[in-house]
Amino acid sequence: MAQSRVAKRYATALFQEAQQKGTLETVIGDVRGLKTMLNDSRDFALFVASPVIKAAQKQAALKALATKTGFAPLTNNFLALLVEKSRIPALGDILNSFEALYNAANNLLPVEITSAIELDAGQKDSLLKKLEAQTGKKPQPTYSVNPTLIGGFTVKIGDSMMDSSIKHQLSLLKKRLLEGALN
Repeated sequence: MAQSRVAKRYATALFQEAQQKGTLETVIGDVRGLKTMLNDSRDFALFVASPVIKAAQKQAALKALATKTGFAPLTNNFLALLVEKSRIPALGDILNSFEALYNAANNLLPVEITSAIELDAGQKDSLLKKLEAQTGKKPQPTYSVNPTLIGGFTVKIGDSMMDSSIKHQLSLLKKRLLEGALN
């Protein structure tokens, strides 16, 4: 996902400040919490992006949110800065850029694993070890189940996808059979 230069600059500034103050782990927790709120709450996302809501109202609401959720002072100050500089609508991109910086600095690799059935602990461990050996980074998996895969799994890393599902194999077989019938 391409992020704007503004988002990268603000994310880099927050990242460097968090590193200097030794609060990087706390701030990444806050960032992930904010990302979840933006993704799960349409009202919150609309509030952040709305040009109609005055800066003072956004400032007060975000301060109350930060206090209630226990955000680090640095996160609270950063949100206030974004409102003050009229950059709060870019919050989602800034949070994504910050998480990418954190992952790169800690050699982490976000991975989405979808399987036809729930994987057991041994299967998950084996798959993660293979991914770590292949990429040289520590995978940070997100698991989901999709019964339409019939069997097997898919692994999505960034924009790349490895499809080892039965559904995909059947689709390839069907394509080959149809091509053979047409020749």
